[in-house]
Amino acid sequence: MASKKFTNASIYRNDEATEILVTGGVITDIGTHLGDADEVIDLEGRLVAPPYVDSHLHLDYAYTGRDDEAADNTSGTLFEGIDRWSEIKKNQSVEDVKRRAIRAIEEEVSHGVQYIRTHADVTDPRLTGVKALLELKEELADNVTLQVVAFPQEGMFAYKKGAELMEEALKLGADAVGGIPHFEWARQYGEESVHKTVDLALKYDKLIDVHCDETDDPMSRFVELLNARVMIEDIGPRTTASHTCSFGSADNAYAFRMIGLFAKSGINFVAPTTENSYLQARQDS
Repeated sequence: MASKKFTNASIYRNDEATEILVTGGVITDIGTHLGDADEVIDLEGRLVAPPYVDSHLHLDYAYTGRDDEAADNTSGTLFEGIDRWSEIKKNQSVEDVKRRAIRAIEEEVSHGVQYIRTHADVTDPRLTGVKALLELKEELADNVTLQVVAFPQEGMFAYKKGAELMEEALKLGADAVGGIPHFEWARQYGEESVHKTVDLALKYDKLIDVHCDETDDPMSRFVELLNARVMIEDIGPRTTASHTCSFGSADNAYAFRMIGLFAKSGINFVAPTTENSYLQARQDS
């Protein structure tokens, strides 16, 4: 197999090594004086680091705000954004989703990202976004690793047959079960969606990634229920709570107790600060 040796490298967290040997497209050795290779490339001191991970993305939405005037969110609020998306997705095709998603993936990869977790909206009877992103997962596997989350953007119960569409997406091959409990029409349905999310993950042996409490309402506490369920089932490390904005408005007594329970369960958090800060600024103005 053909080999390449990269010399004069500045290797992240390895002050001793300056060379990288690649054989058959795989890194086989890192060190100094690694011997001959078919091709030698002088990196001239450039930094070599592990690829980045984008742990929260919506590739099926990518560039809709630029390519479609119907996507313009004049208020800047989350709820208007969901309303705009609800109209756009009705006319999407698998080919359209793939075209825009590839454009976004190429941009991510150009900045060093190689692992992407993307949510895919299942509140669509055709499951267009899910099918498109699952196809891309296979087609681009040599260059980027995609994880696809089955995500009920308009609610697992607020959207007609949303729970059934969630399950169908998992059968198609989605990697994780999503949820959006704070978007359901009543607290009881939000709680039911959390239970359904965990039940589906157990049934199909999937990861969990829930949009949880993406609101400034301090009484939106679905993360408490999610954490309790996954702690009972011992799947905290396989679970992610995304956004969790309301926790920033929690009182100290509640926050102190919950932080201890989060540590006990081993649950993961993803905080997409840029969009939530931007949306809040638009609302405040």
